Amino acid sequence: MFTFLSVSSLFIGGTGFFKTYIGFILLGEVPELIICFIVFLISFSVYSLDKITDIDKDVINVPQRRSFIHGRRGLILSTSLAAYGLAIILTLLTTPKAVPIVMVPIIANAFYGMKLLPGVPRLKEITMMKNVVVALTWALITTMMPVIATGHPAGFDVVIVGYFMFVKTFVDTILYDVRDVEGDRLNRIGTVPVILGLRKTRALLVAVNITLICMLPFMYGDVITLVSILIVYGLAYTLYLMKKRDPLILDFLVEGEWMLATLFFLFYF
Repeated sequence: MFTFLSVSSLFIGGTGFFKTYIGFILLGEVPELIICFIVFLISFSVYSLDKITDIDKDVINVPQRRSFIHGRRGLILSTSLAAYGLAIILTLLTTPKAVPIVMVPIIANAFYGMKLLPGVPRLKEITMMKNVVVALTWALITTMMPVIATGHPAGFDVVIVGYFMFVKTFVDTILYDVRDVEGDRLNRIGTVPVILGLRKTRALLVAVNITLICMLPFMYGDVITLVSILIVYGLAYTLYLMKKRDPLILDFLVEGEWMLATLFFLFYF
């Protein structure tokens, strides 16, 4: 069952839902489920499309995913486009001001693969740029969708929450590169683990994770406890996943973090 949820992008769609839910909590706002569902649709759509384009790498990295996609490209493509279209429609109906935020993944993907200046490499050809672009994209969505939906005033707390979402996503994207290191080497893709090696990559991720501790003085009440748990949990799975593991374990530990955080908050606070 979990294998199906993972390879079909339903699980990572759930990550978008619960990550946005936590975004509301960190901002001190009451979560709006329709906004969380919109981010679910965006996440499901974007990552389904990514899986189609990465199918050749998945022969080595995630064979279960390749088996699922094989023969279903048309269905996955149409479902992905329908999901994104529904996300835009729901945003127009509920929070029209957030439409530009909903379009961020499409815009970011276009700039990511585009040659902007002569003689300058495309962003996708620069090591770590993929991780930065993805982290910025999802930090913006999971922070600004709650901000716009609730009318939350722009302030330093928005920057703090945005940074938290950026770091968590940045670390997670590099952990996926660690998982995919064999396929990336074979395809000559210069990801952080391919260029730095696993030891230096681990040091980088631990250092980036630790910067989140600086956020704690700016948090309030029960949120301090929640953020502290997320920081410790992130450090733990970062160290654990620096060795070769079952690809689905990474999905469960990393993407499942936000669901676990939501359940913890609902039952203990």
